[in-house]
Amino acid sequence: MANRIVMFFVIISMYYLSYFYRVSTAVISPDLMRDFSITAEALGMLSGFYFYTFAAAQFPLGPILDKYGPKRTVVFFSFFTISGSLLFALAPSYIYAVIGRALIGFGVSCAYMATLKFLSIWFPRDQFATLSALSMAIGNLGALTATVPLAAMSSSIGWRKSFLIITFFTALSAFLIWKFLKDKDVEHSSENPKVDLLAILKNKNFWIIANMQFFWFGAFVGIQGLWGGPFLMDTFNLSKTEAGKIISMIAIGFIFGGPMLGFLSDKVFHSRKWVIIAGLSVFMMSLIILSKVSPDTSIKVLYITFFIYGFFGSAGIIGYSHAKERFPLSQAGTVMSWINFFAIFGAAIFQHFLGVVIDLYQKVGGKYPPEAYRTVFLICTAGILLSLSIYFFSDEKED
Repeated sequence: MANRIVMFFVIISMYYLSYFYRVSTAVISPDLMRDFSITAEALGMLSGFYFYTFAAAQFPLGPILDKYGPKRTVVFFSFFTISGSLLFALAPSYIYAVIGRALIGFGVSCAYMATLKFLSIWFPRDQFATLSALSMAIGNLGALTATVPLAAMSSSIGWRKSFLIITFFTALSAFLIWKFLKDKDVEHSSENPKVDLLAILKNKNFWIIANMQFFWFGAFVGIQGLWGGPFLMDTFNLSKTEAGKIISMIAIGFIFGGPMLGFLSDKVFHSRKWVIIAGLSVFMMSLIILSKVSPDTSIKVLYITFFIYGFFGSAGIIGYSHAKERFPLSQAGTVMSWINFFAIFGAAIFQHFLGVVIDLYQKVGGKYPPEAYRTVFLICTAGILLSLSIYFFSDEKED
C-alpha cells in the first residue's frame, strides 16, 4: 500500500504541472503582450495552442496507454513538455512561443488519463471515485500555483526565468515517474467485446454530453486560464499579484466543489444529470454577476463571485461519469477520451475567440474597457445556457 501511495503522488505530480501550464498565461498576459508586441487575439491564440495539440492527442492516447502503460507513456510524452517549456521560456519571438505552448499541450495531454489508468490498475474499484476526486483537487493546486506564486515570482525574476524553473521541475517529475512508477500487466479477456466506434458516434447521449463539455470547459478555462487576469487588471487597475489572488479563488472553489458535488451525485441524489444542471446553472449566474460589475464594485464581491465560479463550475467534471455510465465498460476509455477531446477543444476555441471579441474594442489608456469583458462574460453565459438546454434531453440511466 505504501508503494502504491508513493507511485500515486509521483504520477500526480505531472498532472499538477499540467494544470499549472494550462492556466499560467492568465497572470503573465501583460508581460507576453508587451514582450511580443501582440494583440488580445494573438494572446488568445498563443494560450489556445496548448489546447489544440492537447485535444488532438486524445484520439490515439487511449490505445497507447493500454499498450504501453502509464509509466512509459508519461515519460515519453514528457520530452515534448520539457522541450516546449524550455522553448517558451527562451522564445525570441511570438512564433517560437506558440510552438512552445503547442509542445507543452501535447506533452501533458496524457497526464490525467494516465493517472486514471494508473488508479484503475493499482487500486480497488471502490476507491476509484475518491482517488479521482483527490487527483482533481491536486491538479487544481497546480492552477493555484499559477496564480499568486507565479505572479510574485514573475514580478521578482521575470516570466522567462520563472518558466526555466518550472521546466526543471517538469524534468524532475518525469525522472521520478521513470524511477518509481511500476507498470502492472492487466489481463485482457478474449471474451471482452470490441469497442464499437460507430455505436458511440450514433448515440445521441455522446453528442449531448460532448456539447455540454465543449461549452462548459471552454467558458471555464477561457476565464480561469487567460481572460480573468486581464479583466481584473484592466477593469480594477490591480497588479498581477492582486489579480492572481482573486483568480486563485476559482481553483480553491474547484478543490472544494469537485469532491462535494461528486459526493452529492454518488451518495445523496444518485444522479449525474440533475447535479450537473443545478451546478452549472449557479455557475452561469456567477458569469452574469461578473458581466454586471463595474470599477466601483467591491473587491470582496469579486473574491466571493470567483469562488462560486470555481465551486459550482466543478459540476462539469461529473459529465465524464455520465458519459462513462451511458456505455458498456469495454467502451469507457474511448468514450471518456473522446469526451475529453471536446472539452479541451472548447478551451482552445474559447480562449482564441474571446480574444477576437476583446480586440473589437478600442483600448483606453492602454487597457481594454469594461464593456469588452462584459461582452465576453455574456458570450460565455449564452454558451452555457445553450448547452444546458440541449443537455436537458440526455438520458439519465442506462437503457
